[in-house]
Amino acid sequence: MKEDNILDIERVALDFLQKARKDAGLTEAEFGKRAFPESSNPWSKVHAMWNAKTATKKALRLRLGDFCSMCKALDKNPAQELLLLWNQVEQD
Repeated sequence: MKEDNILDIERVALDFLQKARKDAGLTEAEFGKRAFPESSNPWSKVHAMWNAKTATKKALRLRLGDFCSMCKALDKNPAQELLLLWNQVEQD
C-alpha cells in the first residue's frame, strides 16, 4: 500500500472521529477522559491528534490503538468503522 493511501485513510478516520465527538456532544476534554483514562493529560492527547505537528512540521499520525480507544469512547465498533472508512477511501 502506498504511503499516500495510508495518509488518506488516517485523515478520513480523524474526520470521522471529530464529527462523531461533536455529534455526541462531547468536548475534547470529555472525549479524552473517556478514550484515554490512564493518561495524565487526556485532553492534550486528543487535542494533539488534530493540532500538533512533528519536528518536521507534519501532522501527527493516527495509531490504530488510539483509533480503537477513541471509537470505543464514542460507543462505536472500531473494526466496523474502519471497514466503512476503508471502503469510502477506496471509492474516491
